[in-house]
Amino acid sequence: MEYKWKILTVAWFINFTMWAGDILPAILKAPLYSDLGMQPEYYAFIISLPILMMVIFSIPVGMVVTKIGTKKTAMLGIIIALTGGALRGIFDNVETLTFFTAIYGIGMAVIFPNLPKIAESEFSRAQQGLASGIYMSGLPAGAILALIGGNFLLKYTAWQWIFVCYAFMFLITIPLWIHEAKDVPSNFSVKHGLRQVGKNWRLWLLSIANLTLLITYFGATTYLPSQPQLIDFLGGLTPDIIAAISASLILGLLFLPAISRKIGEKIAVITYQILTSVFLLMFTLSVVNGSMWVWAFSLLTGFFIGGTIPLYFAFLSRIGIPGKYFGIGSGIFVSVLNIGGFIAPLLARYADTLMGIYGVMIILSFSSLTGATLSAILKLK
Repeated sequence: MEYKWKILTVAWFINFTMWAGDILPAILKAPLYSDLGMQPEYYAFIISLPILMMVIFSIPVGMVVTKIGTKKTAMLGIIIALTGGALRGIFDNVETLTFFTAIYGIGMAVIFPNLPKIAESEFSRAQQGLASGIYMSGLPAGAILALIGGNFLLKYTAWQWIFVCYAFMFLITIPLWIHEAKDVPSNFSVKHGLRQVGKNWRLWLLSIANLTLLITYFGATTYLPSQPQLIDFLGGLTPDIIAAISASLILGLLFLPAISRKIGEKIAVITYQILTSVFLLMFTLSVVNGSMWVWAFSLLTGFFIGGTIPLYFAFLSRIGIPGKYFGIGSGIFVSVLNIGGFIAPLLARYADTLMGIYGVMIILSFSSLTGATLSAILKLK
């Protein structure tokens, strides 16, 4: 197997492990409420907290990547995530859970900006969409493991041990990363790189477009498992329908990049987001009307979200960022887009209190349409 495919496989598994631990609190609402006395607003904050850490730390990490390379930086991130992920299950009070959830998020921030650089450096332009799709499929695959696996384990063990169990998956990633990853440090002025990359308006536009995508995705996968009307309708099947969104998202990640190249990637990303908006609204009507069509619309929603994600990551290498500054550009990109992941559950919670599931879906659907509009404006090289 060529090196680029081996390192992509390892990167996928790290991504898979990382996002499984991030999504896990989405199915632990009941025990966190009962054991810790957590309130709904604070719960929404907790499930958003790791993403906030990515917002804060991704740009500094991008500078570190540029200086010392992906191998050392990502290795540090894995160790931080392992530590924070395990320790949030050792203690049983809100303060320590908050602190170690933040530490886990810092680990995510150190890991994640490294890995888009693999697609940029190891794969040709024609293969970057596919490589990004494969890599990013680790996110929904991790969500499925958290939603279904965590829900299953909750029947047999305490929520604290579920956190510890998922954190220990990082122990598998450490020898894989050490064995496969390469370090390619670059020596140049980070200050000069920040000035040059920071003036690239295409980077900011692309990052904000991806921010809207993250609002849609994280709103669907981290908030909907606790949405009262959806739970009233589906009961114990609620985690399964969110897992269905993630499963179809994987199919979109893997199969739509090839179709996108044939119809034009810019046209494709606009089309996918418009369709996502439509299917989200149909999903809502199905829930309100008690229709089992909700399963079909969940699959279609996930599929077209999945088609959008790898295009944005592939576009990152087509907006005029010099290769030696790509780590900085990736850090800015990841930091801005994760603002969407952070605010998604908070926005959804606020909209839910005002309008119920209609309010939630208006937020998520409008976000998709905003992304389509920004994508239409974006100019690629």
